[in-house]
Amino acid sequence: MKKLAIVASLVAAFGSVGMAQAASSGTITFNGELTANTCDVVVDGQTADATVVLPTVGVNQLNSATKTAGDTGFVMALNNCSGTLQTASAFFEAGASVDSLTGRLKNLTGSATNVSLQLLDGSSASQAIIQAGNANQVMNTTYKDVSGGSTTLPYTVRYYAEAPTTAGTVVSNVVYSIQYQ
Repeated sequence: MKKLAIVASLVAAFGSVGMAQAASSGTITFNGELTANTCDVVVDGQTADATVVLPTVGVNQLNSATKTAGDTGFVMALNNCSGTLQTASAFFEAGASVDSLTGRLKNLTGSATNVSLQLLDGSSASQAIIQAGNANQVMNTTYKDVSGGSTTLPYTVRYYAEAPTTAGTVVSNVVYSIQYQ
């Protein structure tokens, strides 16, 4: 009987606790599109996964913050594009290798210090800086026509001094996806 009284008092105590009140504030609608086909990607004549080798440069070229050196072009060839696709560009994703504030690629496992890698849009006349992971890539990157079945997307990567650099290796990577319009 004593146990029943304890259980009854616990039920009464928890039953009297007020419920949180909330009113609905709005609706979020999500829209997207699936395309029947996409393009095959080849980077610098390799595969979709590739290695781009930058030139060896002296630390005297990167001896203060914001200096750049070693501009190296690379090309993403899009082939076998079909369906209703009209234009495409690369979107460089955020991730562990990307500085979330600058969009530059971190030197992950290399021994050089105070250096990152900066990506540039080789299709734009000004070689616009690409901030990896930044949504502005959707609107501010150059889209190339793929309606003929293929195109090339030129980009550039270069060393970027965060401060005076020290000698050593630089190793980074970035995940990309192809965005279509």
